[in-house]
Formats: sequence, C-alpha cells, structure tokens
Amino acid sequence: MKAVIYARVSTDRQESMNQIAELREYAARQGWDIVREYVDEDVRGKDRKPQLEALLEGAHQRRFDVAIFWALDRLTRTGVKDAIDILHRLGSSGVDFVSFRESYLTSLGPFRDMVVGILATIANVETVRMSERIKAGLARARADGHKIGRPSVGSPGMCAEIVQKRDRGASWGQLAHEYRLPRSTARRLYHKGLAISDETHGRDEIAK
Repeated sequence: MKAVIYARVSTDRQESMNQIAELREYAARQGWDIVREYVDEDVRGKDRKPQLEALLEGAHQRRFDVAIFWALDRLTRTGVKDAIDILHRLGSSGVDFVSFRESYLTSLGPFRDMVVGILATIANVETVRMSERIKAGLARARADGHKIGRPSVGSPGMCAEIVQKRDRGASWGQLAHEYRLPRSTARRLYHKGLAISDETHGRDEIAK
C-alpha cells in the first residue's frame, strides 16, 4: 500500500520530529511504502493548513491508499465537526486513514464503509446542532438589544478590535486572515485605531 504521513509541527520541534519518526516506523511495520510526508509548520487554531489541503487534494486524486497521523488533534483543533469532515473526505475519496494514538479511529478492515457512514452522520448532526445554537444565541442577543454582526471595515469598532488583538500578540498575517484584509490594510487600521484611542484619551483628559 502507498501511505502518506501528516504532521502539524508545533513550537516543540523535537517532539514533533519524534512523532514523525514513530509514524515512519509504524508504516514500515505494516509493510507500507511512504510516498510523501505532509508537514504544516507553525500553524495555530483556524490558520490555513496548506499541507493538509494538499493531502486532501492528493486523496481525491487517489495518489495514495492510506493516510497516517499521530492523533485527531494533529488534524485540527477547531472542533469535532471539522475533524470528522476531514476524515469523511478521506473516506469518500477511497483513502483509508489511521490515527496512531487512537487505534479505534481507523477505516481499515471490513467495517470501513460503516466507519465512514458513522462519521458522516455525526458531522451532519453536529452541523444541525451548531446552526441551532447560533440561531438561539443571535435571538438572545437581539432580545437583549445587542447589535449583531462584525463592525464594517475601517469603522472605529473594527480598528479597536485590531488594536486589542495586535497588542495581545496576534501577527499581521493572523489579523489579515481573520478580517479577510491585505496585511497593509490591517496595519493601516491598527494605526488608525491607535490614533482614535489617543484622541479619545485626550478628550477625556480635557474633560477632567
């Protein structure tokens, strides 16, 4: 069988390389040929994972037979639904998957179609529940008189958000991705937010 490895490298690079080494040994014990290793470096939370996307594209094109990863949280940390969606996409492409640390999480064997079907069902249920929770939350917020929706681009509210998140350590790339803006625009709005803050602070001082 043709196998691939997926890993998400954290700040502890030594630990990540140890995990990759164990995945290589596992594949060797199974007699599988590793045709590619997909490794995403320095990605967090909802950040885009280009190597994971490349793996899913390779699965769709049937370039390999099985994908191996260390554990489910190496695929994603954005929630159960996202993880299940990824596994379902692999299974739907006819590619098996194995979680090294979660031996029960595999589509190998005679129950492959059942596993994929269960994952699809769970993903659908989670989607419905999430939609219901969002609708209920929005209804409560409106009932409490809160304004719904993200501040418009360039508004004082958005500028203030960017200043707060930047000061808490968010990178320009993260801010640009979150707000779907060019990095230059994110920087401009950050400085605009600082100016608004300084102006407001100045008015408060005069009022005192």
